[in-house]
Amino acid sequence: MTRIHQQVLAGLALVAGASLAGAQGNASAAASAMGGNYTALARNFNAVAWNPANLGMTGNSRFSLALSPQLGIGTGPITLADIKEYEGVVVPAAVREAWLQKVIDNKGQGIGGDVELTPLAISIGSFGLSATTTVRTDGAIPAAVAELLLFGNAGRTGTAQDYVADDLALDANATSTFALAYGRRLGLFPVGEFAVGVTGKYMIGHGMASLRDNGSTITSNPIEVNLDAPLVMTDTASSSYMNNGSGIGLDIGASWKVGNFRAAGVVKNVFNTFAWKTDQLYYMPITATFDQSSSSSEIDTILPIASAPAGLRAELEARIKAATPQPTLVLGGAYTGFGRLTLAADLRTRFGDGLELGPQTQVGVGAELKLIPFVPLRGGVTALSGGMRYSGGIGFEFGVVNLQASASLLSAEGRNDTAAGFTLSFGGR
Repeated sequence: MTRIHQQVLAGLALVAGASLAGAQGNASAAASAMGGNYTALARNFNAVAWNPANLGMTGNSRFSLALSPQLGIGTGPITLADIKEYEGVVVPAAVREAWLQKVIDNKGQGIGGDVELTPLAISIGSFGLSATTTVRTDGAIPAAVAELLLFGNAGRTGTAQDYVADDLALDANATSTFALAYGRRLGLFPVGEFAVGVTGKYMIGHGMASLRDNGSTITSNPIEVNLDAPLVMTDTASSSYMNNGSGIGLDIGASWKVGNFRAAGVVKNVFNTFAWKTDQLYYMPITATFDQSSSSSEIDTILPIASAPAGLRAELEARIKAATPQPTLVLGGAYTGFGRLTLAADLRTRFGDGLELGPQTQVGVGAELKLIPFVPLRGGVTALSGGMRYSGGIGFEFGVVNLQASASLLSAEGRNDTAAGFTLSFGGR
């Protein structure tokens, strides 16, 4: 094959968009617009997710309620924007060559993103409550598969060759977190305000799946495709699908305010007992063979994990067991002494991969500018492990009713992810 048609582009877009890469929910687009640098600033319903100690500080409403959906999706180094540019037309060979070289340099084509829905976030005085459902995915398409999609089995040189798809991978999970937070002001410091807070969490794991290549090949002589990419998953029975794991966790936070300066620290998941149910795991072999004269496949058969070979079974089970919440340390600061301008900064590090699929360490700064008192403009720049994230947003604050919107672009480890969020809140932001 020497050209890419609209159907192949649509297939690439589907692969890029089918994957969605989060923890206890960020209930506010205002926080997202400032790059997530919100640990010292979060008040009202936001404090549940960011820092429970802030519920004991001044600046909280007596009551606040919010609804907040947020979506992120991305791929790289070939981005959705790259694909969109050539939708319905032939992609020039030089462009395909440049795309493939990016994938080779990146050691694969990354895919991922996240979907996060907070249908309820509420604060009453020093107490806060939130419920958030999060879907996360992260995966990689090997450079060999990208070359096959871009140039066909003849390859970039025009000569048929063999391919090995040993980096094919996909991880996905869906969880819900119910959190109850409390903050209390203490007179431990002679100056300023000081408060501590705790957030108790109950987590439910709805589903978890992990796919890895097990020796897939594409040969030129004879022309043959051999797919072997087993997938392991939690119980798919409808009666238990909504609860394939559970556990409780605890966050502890502290906050200090002196004049216009605020400092905060939080340890998330000081302990967390969440674990997936592994007594009824299933796996799908996902094998297929295609040659010039025949084909065979097994891509829709779900089997008990006991049916998997012993070595494969141990590897698959280990992936499920490892997907648990990990402790995270967050330090934040903010300064509100510039009149209409507020500055904030956060440092966050997570001690392990676990349930979350994003970068482990990040440090950033955010700003909020109110040229018009009821229309705050926000922005943030965050350095992540292997890249950067740029965020922005706007708010419309009409007393009791507040609307917030955010958008961000993340460029890290060869990936380019875009995200957007919206928050409708009453009584606080």
